[in-house]
Amino acid sequence: MRMKALFRPAILLLAPLLLLGATDEKPRLTFQGLGSIEIGMSEAVLQKRGFSDPDRSAVSQADLEYAACHYLSNETEYPGVHLMINDGLLVRIDIGANDAAIVWKTLSGASIGMTETEVVSLYDGWIKIDHHPYLDDAGSYLILDSSEGLYKMIFETATSDGSGEQFSSEPSRGPNANKRVTDFRAGLAGPVNYIEGCS
Repeated sequence: MRMKALFRPAILLLAPLLLLGATDEKPRLTFQGLGSIEIGMSEAVLQKRGFSDPDRSAVSQADLEYAACHYLSNETEYPGVHLMINDGLLVRIDIGANDAAIVWKTLSGASIGMTETEVVSLYDGWIKIDHHPYLDDAGSYLILDSSEGLYKMIFETATSDGSGEQFSSEPSRGPNANKRVTDFRAGLAGPVNYIEGCS
C-alpha cells in the first residue's frame, strides 16, 4: 500500500509529459517523402493507404499518357497533398493550400505563406532563386537540390497588390520579403522539374 502511495505523485507528474508526446504532429516533407509516404512506393500500396484518383475512369486507365503519369490524393487524411505517379511508382509529392487549414511543413520548417526571405534563411546558402516560368518578376522558384543531385525541392512564390492582381516587383536576384510561398514539391529531380504537373 505504501509503495503505491509513493508512486502516485510520480505518475501525476509524468502524465502531462506523456500527453505532450502524444500530440498529433504532422509528418514533414523531405526530399524522399512525407512521413511513411516514401518516394518509390508503388501505386498499389498507396491505394491501400486510402489514396486514389477521383478522376480515374475506364477510359483514362486505358490511355497510355494517363498510365505514364497521374496524381493520387487522400483529402481526408492528407488534405492539400498530391502524389505524382509515374509508371506505377511515386516520384513526386506536391503540397498546396487546403480547405482544412492543415499546415504542411518541410523538415526544416518551411510552409505555405512564408516569405522568400524566411525560406532562404532556413536553408542558409543552399537555395537557388530562379524566375517563375509564368509570373515573371511577380513570382520565383526557390530551388533546393540534394547533395547527390538525385532529389529536388521547389518552392513556388508569388506576390499580389492586395486585390489579388499580380504585379511586377524586383527581379529574383535575391530573396524578396513581399513574395510568399504558394505551394511546394519534392521528389526525384526530373519529375519535380515538370512545370505543369505531369507535363
